[in-house]
Amino acid sequence: MLTSRGRGVAVVQSLEEYEKAAEELGFLRVVYQGLEEARDGNTVSLEEAKKSLGI
Repeated sequence: MLTSRGRGVAVVQSLEEYEKAAEELGFLRVVYQGLEEARDGNTVSLEEAKKSLGI
């Protein structure tokens, strides 16, 4: 962590760590969105999903 006047102002990390964190954040956003949709009743049955996917 880089500081200025005793306060954190920036974080230095490897590109690999940054990309992993960005990927995990994206995954968590999708999971959260799915949970919100389920909570709001925006779901389909397994049979409806299969029919929609043609399986």
